[in-house]
Amino acid sequence: MTHPLDSPPSRKTAAKLGFFMLLRVTVTIVLLFGAYFLIPTRGDGGESDLPWLALELAVFAVIVAIQVPAIVKSKYPRLRAVESLAVTVPLFLLIFSRIYLSNSIANVDSFSQPLDHTTALYFTVTVFATVGFGDIVATTSGMKLLVTVQMLLNLAVLGLVIRVLTSAAERGVARKKASSGNDRTDPGPTGS
Repeated sequence: MTHPLDSPPSRKTAAKLGFFMLLRVTVTIVLLFGAYFLIPTRGDGGESDLPWLALELAVFAVIVAIQVPAIVKSKYPRLRAVESLAVTVPLFLLIFSRIYLSNSIANVDSFSQPLDHTTALYFTVTVFATVGFGDIVATTSGMKLLVTVQMLLNLAVLGLVIRVLTSAAERGVARKKASSGNDRTDPGPTGS
């Protein structure tokens, strides 16, 4: 008798899994962007944003760390890894967008033009994508350092976070194979 994990899901089940994953990712991203655009940005308080950035990046690291065991234990670890990545990258970008926006409001000379929600997000994505069109640039030393920190963390997100989530998916697939006693190869993305 075969175990349910021994075979890939049917096309109907795979389509259903994919649909619900897309739905969860879409809802999560809409909520993240809703929070980004709707929660008021602090004004000129003269306080440093470094504690907030450190806290937000720590929360980001905790979220990634929580995803690893969830992926490993998932019934479909590859699908769960894709879902995790689809949520963590926008979260990372929104963290920096929010910090840039806050700094631009506190000091309009921080960038070559004042940032609003959209231009802060645009600037963050161009830095993340290493495009850097040059239409918006950091003009103060503090902002140049912060953008440099983002560039370095971009490498960590692109390399380390993707690798950690991918490794977790591979461990989850191996765990499934070991628990089912199946030596067959993984059926691929639809069977993740």
